[in-house]
Parts: sequence; C-alpha cells; structure tokens
Amino acid sequence: MDKASREKIALVVFLLLVAFAGVVLTSYFSTARTWNVAASFVDDTVGRMDGYTVLVYAGTVSPEDAAAEADPAADPAPPDVDPATNSIGLAILPLLGSFGGTEAEAPTVFVSDVRSLYEQKDAAVLSLDIADAARYDEPQILRAGGKRVGVYAVSSYASATLLSCYERHLREEGADLVVCIAPSSRMLGSYDHVDVVVVTGAERGLPTTGEDRGRAFVVESPERGSVGVVVVTSSNVRSARVIDPPEA
Repeated sequence: MDKASREKIALVVFLLLVAFAGVVLTSYFSTARTWNVAASFVDDTVGRMDGYTVLVYAGTVSPEDAAAEADPAADPAPPDVDPATNSIGLAILPLLGSFGGTEAEAPTVFVSDVRSLYEQKDAAVLSLDIADAARYDEPQILRAGGKRVGVYAVSSYASATLLSCYERHLREEGADLVVCIAPSSRMLGSYDHVDVVVVTGAERGLPTTGEDRGRAFVVESPERGSVGVVVVTSSNVRSARVIDPPEA
C-alpha cells in the first residue's frame, strides 16, 4: 500500500471518529438535560426547591382559541391527563384545599394558592400578571426572594437588536433571569437574548410544557382557569408545568 492510500484511509478513520464523538456528545448533553428536568420534578414532588426560581401565572388562552389552533391532523387529547407527564395539577391540588367558583362557574385555580405552595417549598417565586401584559411594556426588575428577574412585554414585532438592548439593560440592573411576555412567539426576532418567553395566546405546535428555541425556553399559557408554572433550576435548566382545576 502506497503512502497516498494510507493517508486517505487515515483521513477516513479520523472523520469517522469525529462523527462518532459528535454523536456521543450530543447524546450526553441531551440526556443530561433530560435528567436535570426529571430531577426538578422530583424536587417539586418531595418539597425540596431551595435555589429554584419559579414563575407563576394565570392561564389566558380561551378554550375556543385553543381548539381553533389545535392541529386537525393530531389525535384528540385524552380526557384524563397523566400528571406525571403533562400536568401536576391532580398531584398537588389536594394540598390547596377547596376552591373554585359557584355552581354556575367553572372551577378555577388561584395564582396565590400556587405561589404559596412553592414558597412553602423554599423556592424564589414571582407571580406574573400576563393577562395585563401592558404593565410590563417598560423593562423592569422584579424581586423573587433573593433573585432579580427582568421582565418586559412586547405587543408587536421586536427585532433582535431591540431584544439585545432590553437584555443588556436588564443584566446591567442585576437581572439573574430575563423573561419576555408576548402574544405570539413569532413577534420575537431572536431567541438568543431572553431566558424565558411566555406566550399569552394560543399558538399551534407550542406546548404548555414548553420547548427550547435557541437560548430561550418558550412556553404557551394554559387555558383560563388553570395556572402555568415555569421552574428554573440553579443551573438554568428550565421546565414547565400546568396546574389544572379539579373536574366539576
């Protein structure tokens, strides 16, 4: 075998090793994030949440809007939601006591009850009034225990440059976490200048349990009557839960 052939074989072997290493690293980081999210659910269940930052907000999506944005090709959702996969409402609602409206009113989960529940678990909790997002039109710093959370809302398209300016301003003010409230995720020109995006309207394909987009964790608000929760660990691993009211 001549020298040129050996060099070609060595190059092929090297490229295969690089590709294999890439697969291994991708799998490692994906698995690590999955385990971290799972760990946050465990801490949520057993009541150990010191070091966590929790965002709590009332649902803003109407059932009609949610149905209109549902994918017609998708299978209809089952009537009973598994609290271990999509909602922890059924798991913790007994702790909240009796609440809800009159017989003529749909049962409702109150943000104050959910906030109190997480405060009892020693989490740093911030309640957001996303139904009145205009109150956050100006970027501002809000306190959640010992954490500083930067919050702002957008009602029209925001360019990456504008979002970068918002983040820089809030970080300079000491924000540990930057949160954006928007009617649609399509209003953001970039997902690289915010940690959490809470979408107040129904958006096809966006789950209430959230998903990663760029650097941001994007989550849709649940339906009215439910409460959405975003949990951020000390290592900035983000996940979301929905607390649903008990069935009438």
